[in-house]
Amino acid sequence: MHDPIDQLLAEHREIMAEVETLRRAVLDLRARGDAALPGAVPALASVGRMMATRLLRHARKEDEALFPAIEHALGAGGGPTAVMREDHRAIHERATVFRETLRELNEVEHPAIVAGGARLRALAGGGADAATLAETGEQVVSLLDLHFGKEEDILFPMAREALSRDALRAVAERMAAIEAEAA
Repeated sequence: MHDPIDQLLAEHREIMAEVETLRRAVLDLRARGDAALPGAVPALASVGRMMATRLLRHARKEDEALFPAIEHALGAGGGPTAVMREDHRAIHERATVFRETLRELNEVEHPAIVAGGARLRALAGGGADAATLAETGEQVVSLLDLHFGKEEDILFPMAREALSRDALRAVAERMAAIEAEAA
């Protein structure tokens, strides 16, 4: 059996490696504004796809495999898993806003900026801009930093202490089933 906690930690590292792209793009958008968009948009789109696939699958593994096992072992009195589930909801809400902002930028405003400058920008009013994308991206990065930190520093060590070998095996099996559904 492979350790499901080790697998979740490895996924954290992989996800955060991709989030570094978002972190760098946000800094560039803050520094250069709309001038940074042509270089940033493809990288941001890749991060958006990761959030809609791998990050969502990772959260499912925790919500549907690890958290129920912890709740069974410790009691489901709204403890740390309730906080983690709320974090997941907030992260996915911000990730959805991020992807929608990116979509608006690509479909509504960005081609207009490149093609026609300020006049067309005014016509596209209400569409996303670099500042909005940077703000939303910063929120996603911040939420992930905080959430993964809580899991790595508190929840995962607690799970290692509370869960039996059989419980960890069941978590690993459920996580494998979730992974297989995505294939």
